[in-house]
Amino acid sequence: MTRIPADDPIAQLLADHTATRHQLALLADPARRAQAAAWFDGPAPEQHRILQQLLFPALIESMAGSDAVCLKGMTQGLSELGQALYQRWHAIRDHLGDATTATTALPAWIDDYQTYLQQADEELLPMASRLLDDAALDLLRQALK
Repeated sequence: MTRIPADDPIAQLLADHTATRHQLALLADPARRAQAAAWFDGPAPEQHRILQQLLFPALIESMAGSDAVCLKGMTQGLSELGQALYQRWHAIRDHLGDATTATTALPAWIDDYQTYLQQADEELLPMASRLLDDAALDLLRQALK
């Protein structure tokens, strides 16, 4: 297992997303579904909060002019997708044992969650590592402890 440097909050966010992907795979397995479901009621919402309340505003603040408008659109889109995922999760969670939920709603939700993670990992987190100043990185570092 690779150890994440304590002073690199972007690497920590990427590692957290890797852990979330693992939990998504477990969620797809009926024998491990209950264990994985706890992740999406515990650590996963905190990850969303850190992205939406700390990372996204810091990214927008780091840019000026038309670039900030573009970033605001990207972060707003991911925020909306994250909120929609959690609304859907609350609708799905209590019906995980239902065959229809397990074969239709849950796989679609897992796919959409994977898309959310991929967009964050490939588009925003690389930008964050280049654009955020030390103060913004310190705030992220503190939030991830």
